[in-house]
Amino acid sequence: MNCPNCGKDTVVDQQYCRSCGTELTDDRVRSFDPRKWGLMALMLIFGGMLLAMGAKMWAVKWLVFTGVAITFGGMFCIAAYGLLLQTRPRRSKPKTASPPQPEVLAADTTNKLLPIGNNDFIPSVVEDTTELLKTPVVRAE
Repeated sequence: MNCPNCGKDTVVDQQYCRSCGTELTDDRVRSFDPRKWGLMALMLIFGGMLLAMGAKMWAVKWLVFTGVAITFGGMFCIAAYGLLLQTRPRRSKPKTASPPQPEVLAADTTNKLLPIGNNDFIPSVVEDTTELLKTPVVRAE
């Protein structure tokens, strides 16, 4: 079998082309549709609950048990699907062309040390503001 995009040889079980990343499984029919099975499991849960509640109103004990069993069966189906989904090998996404990277501007870094002897006194931004604290503030009344 060949890749429809680049023409390279592929194995029948491959899902993506190893050369260009094109998905190869589009034509294959999925045997397991998770939405269909999830909907069926939810219908089992709610159907079993309705059956159990109705049987409780009619005071039929064996029907209550059947409804509860159907509800637990639906819950088991959802839990089993979640566990199977975690143990299944993950599909890798096809590699796409990376977006263009912005041009990096070269600039001197600000974290370089000053040469020896030039770092004796570095004035602060607030160096002269402490003089303002010494003058008393006159309030107008």
